[in-house]
Amino acid sequence: MVMLLSLGRVSLAQTEVRSGVLPLFRLMDWSAQSDLNLSAGTLAELQTDPNFDGDFQLIFNAAANILSGYRVVARGGYFPENAGIPRNQQLTTAQGVYRLYTLDNGDFLMLYRSPNENTSRYFIRRAGAGFLLP
Repeated sequence: MVMLLSLGRVSLAQTEVRSGVLPLFRLMDWSAQSDLNLSAGTLAELQTDPNFDGDFQLIFNAAANILSGYRVVARGGYFPENAGIPRNQQLTTAQGVYRLYTLDNGDFLMLYRSPNENTSRYFIRRAGAGFLLP
């Protein structure tokens, strides 16, 4: 009699490492660095991305709420038109809200969204390629 024991891979899913607001041009520049990125695209493309090793539903839920808690303003700062809006809740159209995740395989997933678009974008970067975050 032969018994086979199959051990499935333990999935830790992705882990959020950092989140915040950055200038949109910086996020777009990082996304365009094809020599460092494994892939990039819109949220809809992530579900079928062969480089994505994670829980799509968790990322989808994060993307759906990524702009929550922010108010879009014409110019950020302590201006009369922003009275009553705390500075850390102001978001201009030149900024993007990001969330950085590590995936099971050690790669990084950067999820970001600007108030200019109706979808989130992402890129996946190899571990060790690094980010210079403030």
